[in-house]
Amino acid sequence: MSDNVSIRPGVRMLGLFPHMRYREWYAIGELVDNSLQSWISNRLRLREVDGPGYRLQIHITVDPSDGGLITIRDNAAGIAGKDWGRAFQVAEPPSDATGLSQFGVGMKAASCWFARRWSLRTSALGEPLEREVQFDVPAILAEGTEELVVHETVASTSDHWTELRLWDLHRVPRGRTIGKIKEHLASIYRTFLRSGDVVITYNGVPLEFEEHPVLVAPYFASPDGDSVKWIKDVEVALESGRRVTGWVAIRETGRQREVGLALLYRGKVVTGAGEDLYKPSAIFGSGNSFESQRLFGELDMSDFAVTYTKDNLVWFDEEDDVIEALKRLLETEPMPILKQAQGYRARKPEEAPRAQLDAVADRTSQLLRDAGDIGDLWFSADAAWPSPDSTLDVDLGDVRVPALVNRSLELVHDGVTWTADLELVDEPAVQEWLTVLRAAESVAPRVSVKVNSAHPFMRAFCEMPAQELEPVWRVAVAIGIAQEVARSRGAKFPNYVTQAVNALVRVLAAQPV
Repeated sequence: MSDNVSIRPGVRMLGLFPHMRYREWYAIGELVDNSLQSWISNRLRLREVDGPGYRLQIHITVDPSDGGLITIRDNAAGIAGKDWGRAFQVAEPPSDATGLSQFGVGMKAASCWFARRWSLRTSALGEPLEREVQFDVPAILAEGTEELVVHETVASTSDHWTELRLWDLHRVPRGRTIGKIKEHLASIYRTFLRSGDVVITYNGVPLEFEEHPVLVAPYFASPDGDSVKWIKDVEVALESGRRVTGWVAIRETGRQREVGLALLYRGKVVTGAGEDLYKPSAIFGSGNSFESQRLFGELDMSDFAVTYTKDNLVWFDEEDDVIEALKRLLETEPMPILKQAQGYRARKPEEAPRAQLDAVADRTSQLLRDAGDIGDLWFSADAAWPSPDSTLDVDLGDVRVPALVNRSLELVHDGVTWTADLELVDEPAVQEWLTVLRAAESVAPRVSVKVNSAHPFMRAFCEMPAQELEPVWRVAVAIGIAQEVARSRGAKFPNYVTQAVNALVRVLAAQPV
C-alpha cells in the first residue's frame, strides 16, 4: 500500500539546512528528542503493553564507510498516522509543544544538515501499519517536489518503534568528533540517563554520565570544625515571574574541565554540556581561579525559552539578573559556597608518582646542560670567582627529613662549573618555601636549593600531581642560583632576595587569583 504526505510549504528550506551552524552532538540530539518526546507522551501506554520493566531504548549507530550511514532506532510509541501530515512539513509545530519537540524544525533540519538522503520508518503503538518515507533532498530541490510517497505494510498493533536512516552524508563523524559526540550526548541527556528509565547507546555501548563527587570538608576558616557536604539548593525568583531552581556544589577534586553550570530546559542540557562550559566570570572568576576549578551545578531554566536549534537559551535580557541573584545566594550563610571554593585547600594533596617527579628533575637538568655557559646569557665576566665568604656560608650537614626528590644538577657560568643540589621536601613545620644554602665545605661552587612542597604556596597552586610543579621548580632553581651568582660577584646580603620571596609567596598564597 502507499499514500502521499505533503512536505510543503517551505520545501526550499531543505536546501538551507546543510548550512546551519549545528554541531554534530546537537544535530543528533534533535533526533534523540523525537524519541524521548514519544516516550514522555506515551509512557503509561508503553508500560501497559510491555510491562512495568519497560525502558526507552535509543540506539545510535554510525558507520563511516561508503559515504557514511547514521541510524537511530528506538522502541518508543512511533509516529501515529494522525501526525504524519504535520511531521514532515517544515516549521509546523506539534499539537503539544510543551515538551522537547516545539518548533517543527528539528528532525528535518538535523537530518538534512547531516545527509543528502534519509528515510524514516515507524510502527505506531495501537495501529496495524508500518509506514516509511524517503527524502532524496537533491532530487526534491531539483524537481520542486511537494509530496512524497508513503509506503505502508501490515504490522501488529502492539509494535512500537521508529528507525531513522541518514546516508550520503555531508559530514561523517570521525576521530575525536566521535568522542565528543558521546561525551556531549551523555551530558545533554544526563537527567534521563540518571533516572534509569532511558538507555542511549552509541555503536552498541551505553552512554553514561560521570557524576562528580561533592566535597565533604570543614569550612576552610575553621579547619577543625565539623565536615559538611558542600552543596546548596538554588531557588531564584525574577521580577518577570520566571524562576530558576537547581543546585550548586563544590567538587571534591578541582579540575578545569567538567566543571561549570549546566542549564537545563525541560530536562535537557542546552548550555554547559561536555566541554561547552557555562562559567560566568562574576561567579567563577577568571583564568585559573579556584572557583573555576571546583564549582559545578545544574539549574532548571524551563521558564525561559530555547533557540530553535535547542543549543542555547533565550535569556529575555535577564542573564545578568540571574547571575547576580545566584552569586548573592552562593555567598550567604550558613553555607557560603563561593568563599569555600576560594579558600579551601586539600590538606593532603594527592602525591605525584615518583616517576613524574623524576621526569621533572630530568627535564630541568637537561635544560641546564643544554644552556652551555649561562654567563654568556647574563653579562660578560672580567674577574674570577671570589673565594667563598665563610661568614655567609651554612653547613649543609644538618639533619633533614627524607627528600621527595634529591638531584644534583650542573651548569656552567663564566667557565666555572657550578653544582646545584636540588631537593623537593615535605616539611609542614618549616615556614620557608625556598631555602638556598652555599656549601662551606666545597671548594668548587656548590649550592643547595630546597623547595618545600608543604608550603601554603605549593598547596595552593601545585595541588594536582606534578601538573604545575615543573615551572615552579624551575623558578626556584633560577632564584637560588641567581642569588649565589650575585654573592660571588660581590653583592652584599644577596640572601635578602630569598627572604623577600619567601615572605611574598606566603602572602600571595592566601590570595586566590
